[in-house]
Amino acid sequence: MRLSHCMIRPLSMLALLSLTFGVSCTTMPPPHTRQAVSEREDVLLQQAEMRRLSGRIEGVELEVERLLRTVNQLQTEQTQWIRSQQQQMETRLTALESQLQALDAARESDRKAIIEQLTTTVAELLREQRGAGGTRAASGYGYEHTVGAGETLSHIAAAYGVTTRAIIAANNLENPDRLRIGQKLFIPE
Repeated sequence: MRLSHCMIRPLSMLALLSLTFGVSCTTMPPPHTRQAVSEREDVLLQQAEMRRLSGRIEGVELEVERLLRTVNQLQTEQTQWIRSQQQQMETRLTALESQLQALDAARESDRKAIIEQLTTTVAELLREQRGAGGTRAASGYGYEHTVGAGETLSHIAAAYGVTTRAIIAANNLENPDRLRIGQKLFIPE
């Protein structure tokens, strides 16, 4: 038996789905096809569940895209921050290198000034000694010099105004590069 209009009865799941998804009910199947109606209701429920899950999947995909954009933005910001830190460190390193070079130059300048001052002082002392008279040696007149720390034969020769050869010859030095602190040298005039 086929009914041309829906029967009035409590709303079934099929009726709810029909109202929800716009399916209209025009006929009611006979009782022997109730299994078919039940299967149809199951299909509609599954379709509704699939649409709900599709919506959730779409929402999850949108959230994943948002998170990927956020991660990319954070990576970009981190890269920029690292570059900024590297530039700052390079700038600091360059400044420190410049300061170190300036300190090295000042130290070298100070060392030269000290050597010049010592050389001048020793030369003045020698001139004063010459004025008072020098020591007599077998080969003539000269001065006795005690080697101090850091003195080289060339510095001593420059201080007394003589050549290194004259000092080597007057002292019979076999190795003039090896002077000892406290060693006495005769400096010829």
